[in-house]
Order: sequence, then C-alpha cells, then structure tokens
Amino acid sequence: MKKKLLALTLAALMALSLAACGGDDTATEDTTEDTTTEESTESTGTDTGLTEPVNLTLLSQGAGTDDYITVASEGKVFQENLPAGSTVTQETISSGCSSVGYLIEAGMGDFGTGQNAMAATVGFEGKEPYSSVSALLATVKYAFVAELVTESFYDKTGCATLADVIENQVACRIVAEPVGSTDYVSLVYLLEVHGVTQEDIENWGGSITFTDGSACCDMLQDGQADLMVGHTTESSSSLTELCMSADMIVSGMNEEEIAGMCERGYSETVIPAGTFGCVETEMPSVCQASSKVVSSNMSDDLAYALTKILVENKDVLAEDVAGYRDLTYADMVDTAAMVVPMHPGAVKYFQDIGVLDADGNYTGK
Repeated sequence: MKKKLLALTLAALMALSLAACGGDDTATEDTTEDTTTEESTESTGTDTGLTEPVNLTLLSQGAGTDDYITVASEGKVFQENLPAGSTVTQETISSGCSSVGYLIEAGMGDFGTGQNAMAATVGFEGKEPYSSVSALLATVKYAFVAELVTESFYDKTGCATLADVIENQVACRIVAEPVGSTDYVSLVYLLEVHGVTQEDIENWGGSITFTDGSACCDMLQDGQADLMVGHTTESSSSLTELCMSADMIVSGMNEEEIAGMCERGYSETVIPAGTFGCVETEMPSVCQASSKVVSSNMSDDLAYALTKILVENKDVLAEDVAGYRDLTYADMVDTAAMVVPMHPGAVKYFQDIGVLDADGNYTGK
C-alpha cells in the first residue's frame, strides 16, 4: 500500500510539473484509478519461455479513453498467457501517450502506449528527452487528429474549423485533453503552424481549457465549449456518443496544417468514412505513430515474451483495438515510427520468426 501511495504521489507531482511547464492554470479532476486482474492459476495459449510468475504494471489514461481500452485489452492477453501466478495491474496515472515514457523511466510502471515523436527527441514541456525507454513493436495505423465543432457555433460564426476561427479572429471556447496528452500537443502545434498563441485566442474573446476527454465531450454537449481538437481513433466511444447526442461537425486538416504537423514529427493519415457514425467521406489528417514501450532495463526474456504475446494475439486484440487491425510485420518493426530503440528482447523475437535478419533489418516477410 505504501509503495502504491508513493507511486500515486509521484505521479501527481509529475503532472503538476508538466502543467507548470505548459503554463496551464486549469485545474482538472483527479481520476486516478487502478484495475488489478486476478492472479492466473493456469497458463494457456502462448508459450513465452518464462517459468516464473511476472508482476506487471501497465500505465494508461483514465477510463473511457482509447488508451484505457487499448491497455486493458493488452493487459487481458498478458494475463491469459503469462505463467501461472502472474499479476497484471493497470493504473490510470498517465496524462497521455506523449508522457507515458517518462513514467516508465521513473520506475512507476512497466508498459504503456508511447507516442515518442517529441518526448524522445527534443523533450516534452521543458523536460529532457527520455533515454532509457525502448519499444517492443510499433502500431503505425493508430489514430488521427480530428477537430469537432458544434453546429450551433458554426451557425453563429460560419467557422467549422480552427483555421476558420484563426482567420476570422472569432471568439471560440476550445477544449482539449491535458498537458502530457497528444491532444494537448496536437493543439499547441496547430496553433504554432498558424502562428498564433493561446494569448491570441483569449484576446479575441475566446478560451482554451485543458481537461479530461469525458469533460471535453460534456462541455461541448452542454454548450460550454465550441471546438475540440483530439488525437483519437474511429472507434472512440466517447466521441461517437457525443456525435450521436449532439449536432457536431467533424473536420480533418488542410494542406498547410498537414505540412506543418509533419515537420513536427507527425505523419499523414486519413479520418475514415464512418468515423463517429457521422463522417460521410474520408478526410485528410495527421497522426503520431505509436509504439508499445517499456523500460530499456527490462530483461530480454520478459521483453521477448511480451512481444510474442502481443504479436501472436494480434487478431484477438484487433477485435477491440483499432491499432491492431490490418497491422503488418512491416508496421510492427518500423523503427521510424518507434522513434526510441527497439528492445533487444523484441529484436530477438522478430529475428526468431524471420521478420528481422541478423543485423536487425526488415526481411520483407
């Protein structure tokens, strides 16, 4: 119990530190939770080669987010395939996939979904880049940046996108997830691309509020916000429910925005038709590629086993997690998407199945 309280305290201190670096004065509700599965009494499925029970702590954002659902699904397959007596715990202390590597590096968890384009290269919110985080595999086809505007705001202003708001200098109440999340980074970078600041938005009579994803949706639905920027997936339950219960306009990125975001470590992608139950045609956008990250100090045997479990249960995971659908071996070993180095244990697994050669290069399998 003392250990857990210490971990939660450190997480809170880290969140405050990140917020201070970002200059965000908005208080957010503490939604820290943890879910611990029962100990497995019988090992089934994947032969991991491990003989002793494993205790794993998985890090994610709060319940209802895509990250929570993804990590919960991964935790389930870990629990079902690790040796008997293993325990897998999911703790919702991550403020976002752009910061989860810092938590792992600080020893507060073992595994999470990382989007490392900034955090591992130039650092994040004044922090140095992390240096002891490694990837097991990449999930390139994971997400996209979407803008959601209420139809009432569009009817009143004629603005359907952030670009419209900036061009016309319209008062707009913008919401996004907190400092540390990829939503936050995406909004900040979009403002940079357009050459404006949060102060400019406020000078036009608008505001920017950083809060958790469910609160963003509630504010849009209740008329307390006008526009949301989100780095999300087509299966997001909270955004799908929002679009079903409120009149919303969903938009992607224009050419200028895509070029600017790609200069900042994002990749081109699309928002698929059918997204949130209201997108009629495919729209261009950008995303940060993601990867499954662990400490570089994790043993090779454990990293090998976790990688094997994820790969051999890809189809099971794809039933609930968009990032695993149509995921190829080429995607999984895409080191450009990982940004951080691949863990030697993961390299060994992909070499054993013929996906990487002796030098660690993709074989084309």
